Amino acid sequence: MAQALIRLFSRTCLWSIIAVLPLFASANEIFTNRDVPLIDNRFRLDHGIEKITFILYREEGTRAAVLVRPNGSKLYAWDLPENATWLETDEMDIVTIENPMPGPWQAVAENRGRNRIQLLSDVALEVDEIPTQLYFGERLKIAAQLHNRGDKIDLGVYIDEALLSVAVNRTVNIDLRERIRREELAKFYDDGKKFDEVPDDGIFTAVVDVDIEPGKYELVVSTINEVFTRALRQEVFIYPNPVSVKIDAPDDDSNQAVMHMQIDRDELDPSSVIIDGKVFNNVGWEEPFQVFAETDKIAVPLPTPAMHGRYRVGGTILANTLDGRELVVEFPEEDFVILPPPPPPVAPEVLEQAAEAEEPSSPWGMIIGIVFGVLLLVGAVFGFIWWRKRVAFKKALEKARQSEAPAMNGGPEPKMSEGPELNMPQE
Repeated sequence: MAQALIRLFSRTCLWSIIAVLPLFASANEIFTNRDVPLIDNRFRLDHGIEKITFILYREEGTRAAVLVRPNGSKLYAWDLPENATWLETDEMDIVTIENPMPGPWQAVAENRGRNRIQLLSDVALEVDEIPTQLYFGERLKIAAQLHNRGDKIDLGVYIDEALLSVAVNRTVNIDLRERIRREELAKFYDDGKKFDEVPDDGIFTAVVDVDIEPGKYELVVSTINEVFTRALRQEVFIYPNPVSVKIDAPDDDSNQAVMHMQIDRDELDPSSVIIDGKVFNNVGWEEPFQVFAETDKIAVPLPTPAMHGRYRVGGTILANTLDGRELVVEFPEEDFVILPPPPPPVAPEVLEQAAEAEEPSSPWGMIIGIVFGVLLLVGAVFGFIWWRKRVAFKKALEKARQSEAPAMNGGPEPKMSEGPELNMPQE
């Protein structure tokens, strides 16, 4: 009886929370920034979790979700153990389990990237503060640590399996239905290389190059591995690059390429802008340059190579925002072409000598050649016709001889004495 009253009281409290939450946020915004997103509705729970809450979305009117425990047994809304409570609403299931079974779990439920789990455990993921306003082209350094009861974890078994990553989720409309598209931006490392300061000290470092299009995103720092699953979520806004670049290529009158830069005064303090750039090509040539800006419009003479070809201009901008945040931004690369020089003009005396040396050609040679060619062509035609007629005449003569031969060999040749007598008429 007491256990039934406790479960009834728990359900009543949960209903009270759900009734109050819409006064402060919509259903899509009730999660804390430490909710862990479910990837393919599969996840692993480690042994240190004291309580877990599943938030599973579903279509209105469809059946409640099903949870599958590591041993294969299933949890249903109508068949729960004593350590679990299940709350059904029109669009989601909220399931809370105390001391859940460690191991791989699965949720049989709709998943468009919105499903979450909330953990209450001694193991926590701590991430340095991340600005909510970022810029396209910005290079952002993020540091994260794993804590157990407030102390930093630096044990190899945790560090080796951490596999922390940074990703962004964005809501997109596909076939008039909202779905979450996930894109991984970077991974964390604790190896003392590149931007990580000390190897194996339990502080993970990631560098994110913000090269995704401007818009509203959900940034997720998470570790999903074979040991534990933790995450931190935060809404960020990505703004366009605060610096625009245009290159004027060298022309015939000037061998100097010039880069024009426009700094957005609404975002950056122009007096804090330092440009560290370089001109380079694809075959290994490069020349660095540095500029300290003073105004929002800058014309920078660039190192101009002597060889013709295609060159690019790139680099980084070090600046402060209007609220004092220090930025490192890659300014958009531009290219320009140096054309080869025109050939030198020919001296007048050289032209005169060439004109004198050149003999005028007579048209009679061409005329005679044409007439001779025509005569040869006509002679060849007539010769061909004569040859054809001669061949035909020989064939006809041979045929006639063959037809006369049998008649001549048919009998003996008559003698003169055997012929009719030829007498003179009598007088």
